[in-house]
Amino acid sequence: MGMHKKMNIRERIKAYKLSTQVWVAEIMFVIFVLSLIAYQIPALRENEVVSNILLALFTSLLVTIFTLTADIIVNYHNRKNEEFLEDLHLFGIQHLHRDKKEALKTLLSECDRIIWISGYRLILTCELKKDIYDSIKRGADLKAIICPPWSDAFKMVYGSNEKVIDNYLKVFSIINKARKETGKTGKQIEVVFVDKPIFSDTYRVDQHLITGPYMHNRDPEYRRLMAKDFFSYNIVRKSDLYKIVENEYETLYSEAKWRLNWDKFEIVYNEIESDDKRESEKINTFFRACEEIEIMDAAG
Repeated sequence: MGMHKKMNIRERIKAYKLSTQVWVAEIMFVIFVLSLIAYQIPALRENEVVSNILLALFTSLLVTIFTLTADIIVNYHNRKNEEFLEDLHLFGIQHLHRDKKEALKTLLSECDRIIWISGYRLILTCELKKDIYDSIKRGADLKAIICPPWSDAFKMVYGSNEKVIDNYLKVFSIINKARKETGKTGKQIEVVFVDKPIFSDTYRVDQHLITGPYMHNRDPEYRRLMAKDFFSYNIVRKSDLYKIVENEYETLYSEAKWRLNWDKFEIVYNEIESDDKRESEKINTFFRACEEIEIMDAAG
């Protein structure tokens, strides 16, 4: 109950508009069998003219049947794949990626308008920091939504032992460098933090949305799988799926609890870099660069 009934082979042939070709192949096969039987009749076989005609007939029919059958099989699989791809496109999925990093690097190489980032540990983002820097230098604005290690949401997903602040420092320092070199404002280059779980690892590069799920699986070292280790997909612009993922990102942004203050970040960055701090101390120091959005906006 509640499941779609699978089409049988006859229904698929009809759906793929191959019925006529199959009927022709079946008729030819019947004629081939009849001509073969006729060829076996002694009276007809002993007649040189008739036997030659029958021999030529079932030989040519056999070749035609093989050719037509091969054509039907090829068309069947092509149309089956076309329907699958069409369904994916209508749903909103344009490309599937097994290598999210390479897909993003390719898109970032031409990015000059907007970058969206989301995540927990920023492992992949850290690997793309130079590409992000170059995109900002070309003119791209940036918005990042992060679930930080001091939040309850982060601890529910990754526990309390993940070392992530070094990734944060590397990513935000190069973003800040690009911000200052381009003269962009804090609204154009903005990092906010949420205290709720993020379910999708979503990036936007200009008009492209690349997203995929966070998984609870663990790798051989018993660490949570990174989002880049699972599939991700490029979403067709203006599709319903695009609007859903875009709206989810904007909803998270509207419910963010903290915002990174770039002036304070420079101070805490230098302090962390100059001292040999434990992870918990780094987190406490980094947190000083974050302002509660409600308080800051109300004051403004």
